[in-house]
Amino acid sequence: MNKINSLILMIVLIMVLCSGCVLPDGESLTTERVTEMVEERYGQGKVEVKQLNKKIWQISPTDYPDIKYTIKQKIGIGSVVPVPSYKKTDDSMKQVGKIVVPKFFNEEERKKLSFADGIIKVKWNVKNDEEVAKLCTKLESMCEYMHKNYNLVVKGKSVKISFQDQEALHHVETDRYQKEPAKWDKISKSKIISYLDAKYGRGTYTFKKSDNEISHDGEVEIYLNDYPDMPFYLAKKTAARQRGKLTDTLYYDMISNVAFNFPKDDYDESSYLDITAEDTVEGERLSGFLIRRYFKWNEESGVISDMQAIRKALRNHINQYPMINYTDYPKNKHKINPPIRMDITIDL
Repeated sequence: MNKINSLILMIVLIMVLCSGCVLPDGESLTTERVTEMVEERYGQGKVEVKQLNKKIWQISPTDYPDIKYTIKQKIGIGSVVPVPSYKKTDDSMKQVGKIVVPKFFNEEERKKLSFADGIIKVKWNVKNDEEVAKLCTKLESMCEYMHKNYNLVVKGKSVKISFQDQEALHHVETDRYQKEPAKWDKISKSKIISYLDAKYGRGTYTFKKSDNEISHDGEVEIYLNDYPDMPFYLAKKTAARQRGKLTDTLYYDMISNVAFNFPKDDYDESSYLDITAEDTVEGERLSGFLIRRYFKWNEESGVISDMQAIRKALRNHINQYPMINYTDYPKNKHKINPPIRMDITIDL
């Protein structure tokens, strides 16, 4: 046993000592290489390159005299093989954004903008369709202006916009992660009936042992008579004060079903359109619907207006299902609007 432990310790020490000796994978930038890269974008002799230090170069395209940006070399972890690798970043979109964004968005709207490597990111919390339409009009005008006046600078760069319903700031359901499946063999039939009668009414449902061995093996599967093709599942609460109390997964399973059944191809047949139900998006709570669409600016037109139409149609579709629009279904006294987030990524 001691020999095995000694061998493991020796291997660990070798790995630690050698890790500092590994040279970064990839190509280290030089002024010549940076010049070659930017001339591929702007044309030979149409860009000035100035090395500011060992890792930073200033780029000045002569056809765009109001634009100066930097290219930086960094060392990160490779995306395919997890070893140190040379990477490069540039702030061209930030410099273009400083000039262009104020032409279209007011100070309050600009507070929601951020700049990453090659991306302008915006996230607005919106109250209604009119606000979405106003911001989309500004967005289209801004992208058109950038494409027309800074085409070579922004080519291959992106603008990503998120419109999130104000409703998303209020949790539709707060105990999503405080539940565990209720197993058929661990609970009596009388308890199941007692719970379902009290919540949904006698004779309004059916239930059975789930035969879905992949995701719901041995769970109690429930169907409301009004929605016989939309199963959800019995669960137990895990929070300390309510541990073991029966609940169910109605809201989350139903929004997943509603998203899946929305006829998105009636509005846009692109494979880049995706409509799903999500708990969280980019680390933020949603508990609602996510519409995503990617497109290239110079290859498709009308996408932004189509997305607005899809968002409205999805809301109308959602409104047909009271069990996700009322927190006390089927009493239907406490109305909510399941939030919709719409993400549009534009490749310029």
